[in-house]
Amino acid sequence: MTDLETARRYTPVLHFDRAEPIPLRAVGYTVFRETAVSRSFPKRTVKVPQEAECTVEYAFYFDYDIEHMYDLEHIWITVGKDEKVLNAEGSYHGKYLNLLIPDFPGCEGEENGHMHVFCQPGKHAMLASGIMTKLYPGWAECCREAGGPVLIGNPFSRAYSPTGEDLFVPTAQDDRNSVRYLRDALSFEPTLDFSTIRMPSDLLMTWDALYEKIPGWIAEECARLKKLFGEE
Repeated sequence: MTDLETARRYTPVLHFDRAEPIPLRAVGYTVFRETAVSRSFPKRTVKVPQEAECTVEYAFYFDYDIEHMYDLEHIWITVGKDEKVLNAEGSYHGKYLNLLIPDFPGCEGEENGHMHVFCQPGKHAMLASGIMTKLYPGWAECCREAGGPVLIGNPFSRAYSPTGEDLFVPTAQDDRNSVRYLRDALSFEPTLDFSTIRMPSDLLMTWDALYEKIPGWIAEECARLKKLFGEE
């Protein structure tokens, strides 16, 4: 299989809170055939064990997290040489957790190669079960009291960017507008009643392609909020 075929073959099935106000915008994939540092999650080395054929990394981009503009979360699927899922992990606020734990309450596991993954309301951490949302302190309060600045995510920060500079630089007004928009337009009451979303294939692209798009999307969103709030 090509990398694109592999990414499509193991695309996770996401479960979102029925009240979730922030849609998924795009998904960048990378297929690792050998152990290497992730370019979209640069604090992590993605492992491909000897018994594995590959590990597929999915980077899920949302325009907002309920506490800031810009959100990038991840799922890693390790595939065996027999094309079966060996392991799965999901990002959790800068760290990552196991997803393939079938004996955990509410965990739906894997179905024909596609992992069922629950997306934390508003925050979008990737979890094995919806009830795990309650592990996060203030999981409901942060959704009701939304608000936060423009976040410069790790792959776009000067520490990791190829230029040695931040790849987008919000102004103080951009940050204020983000706080206001989140508070006024995106605050919601989470239900922990999850709906199933099979990701549209047109959202899937290589990580390199997604990496090129995100700074422009941030600039467009900042410009949209300026116009919305009458600041142009």
